[in-house]
Amino acid sequence: MRDMPIAITGIGVFSPLGGTPQAMWDALAGQAELRGPWAKRALSAYPVDNVVSIPEDLWASLPGAQARGDNRSRRIAAYAVDAALADAQADPLSQRAGCVLGTTTAGVEIAENQLRLPSAHCEALSEADMDGSSIVPDHARGAPWRGPTLVLSMACSSGLAAPAQAIDMLRAGEADLMVAGGMDVLLEYTVCGFNGLRLASGGPCRPFDAGRRGVVLSEGAACFCLEPLDAALQRGARVRAVIAGYGISCDAEHVTAPDLDGVRRAVCQALAAAGVKPEQLGAVFTHGTGTLANDATEVAALRAAFGTQALPPLTSVKSILGHSQAAAGAFSLLAATLSLAQGGVPPTAGLQQIDPALDVDVVHGGVRALSARHVLVDAFGFGGNNCVMVLAHPAAYAADIGRLAA
Repeated sequence: MRDMPIAITGIGVFSPLGGTPQAMWDALAGQAELRGPWAKRALSAYPVDNVVSIPEDLWASLPGAQARGDNRSRRIAAYAVDAALADAQADPLSQRAGCVLGTTTAGVEIAENQLRLPSAHCEALSEADMDGSSIVPDHARGAPWRGPTLVLSMACSSGLAAPAQAIDMLRAGEADLMVAGGMDVLLEYTVCGFNGLRLASGGPCRPFDAGRRGVVLSEGAACFCLEPLDAALQRGARVRAVIAGYGISCDAEHVTAPDLDGVRRAVCQALAAAGVKPEQLGAVFTHGTGTLANDATEVAALRAAFGTQALPPLTSVKSILGHSQAAAGAFSLLAATLSLAQGGVPPTAGLQQIDPALDVDVVHGGVRALSARHVLVDAFGFGGNNCVMVLAHPAAYAADIGRLAA
């Protein structure tokens, strides 16, 4: 028996491309080149200062800058949450709305900023300023949250795990509507860490390419308004896509390297929960970081989960948007949502030669027509945190829609 379908009725995004989903789709379809040195602070002393950052003029367009230290994490979270609710035309006053956000470094940003400010500014801060849970807005478009609120950190799968947690809350009847997603901002702490692990690429991110060299870090936020499909249709909401099921695992096999069996289990769980077979998938929106180990393990795990069924076309939005840390899975979910609406799969940019050892079909060169109503979305994180979702076009639920319309 398949799980209760969950409708995506609203989306909110703030990325290096700005605050609209259309801008993101245009960049993905057009294979925009966005990377360069970090605009906020030059890091020329590092081996690699090569990121996809939100331009400073875009940061200036958001409210909330503070003289004592700009809490950018809180600002983009508030923007994305508000935009998702507005897009869904949801009324939190008449519904029990809750919020789940995923992050890896919110709170660390404040401490890092203060280390670079005069000591007089530090006295104005308290521990609460550095608490990552403060990224959840105080209210939902002026109304108090009447459902559960939560901040979780599951490394780079956080942005997909947060919607998964929100789905559980909806199915348990703890809320009528949930806003969920992921966000992270660039920090010197993060750039230093990925340089130290020798995972940062000095050139483009080239997932599945024979010459791939590693990650290009990024930042941003993406949130989704989630409701049970029946409830969304009853209130006349626009359904952008349907989350048919998800799978989640924590294999804890290695601190940084992905584990094949842990990923396989998450994929199999997602397909079983959705009641979808591998041959019904039109594409996989991969985690696709462009590192040697991640790409190889992801392909092997998909093959192990699919058995004798050939893999569908693969794509990775990190080739354009970079690796936005906790927002990565949320950006992939957003790209998949837009892909279903557009009827096409965005390309993996910068691909020169598909790694012959992988032997996969990677979408490249331009948007490719989507051949099915379901797609798979992957997100993996350090420590073996894995989350996988099956996303469906609303037309896949035509019988449900017709039943409620009758």
